[in-house]
Amino acid sequence: MKKIFLSILTLAFVFNCSNNSTSSVPSEDDTATFNKNVEAWKQAISGFTSEEPSKVMSIFADSLKWNNPEALMNVNKTKEDLTAAVNFYISTFDNITFTEDEYYGGSLYSTDETSSSPNGIRIYGNWTFNDPETGVEVSYKWMGVAAFNDDGKVHNFADWFDVSSIPSQIAGTYKR
Repeated sequence: MKKIFLSILTLAFVFNCSNNSTSSVPSEDDTATFNKNVEAWKQAISGFTSEEPSKVMSIFADSLKWNNPEALMNVNKTKEDLTAAVNFYISTFDNITFTEDEYYGGSLYSTDETSSSPNGIRIYGNWTFNDPETGVEVSYKWMGVAAFNDDGKVHNFADWFDVSSIPSQIAGTYKR
């Protein structure tokens, strides 16, 4: 009787483990959507290097809610605010690049709402640019979260980085 019980328990465990592992594999459609969103993001971000603000902004919906690095959580700005920020960076700095970028989708574990949607992506990377007056290279780690709508546009966006490090890096007083 003990052997039968252990056999049933073992089979149930094996079935449960194999069943769970296949449910976490994304579908081909979800993978294609995620990859399309990542490529759209990369294409838009290349507008910084080519100094084309309209290319950067082409990915954002008119109804954009943007939580910028200086704002508290749930303090949202508009597409016009993000456009002004993009124009500021492109007109103020030279050689803007985004490197060492990594992309992750979905949020199976969250304190807010769980989701396996490929339309929510987390983006990590390093921004680098030069101050044209001093020639100093400025760089910082950056993180963003972008939510794409069905039209492939970002309708909700938040990003985080140490804004205060930019002037101190230019002045040569920033310590890493």
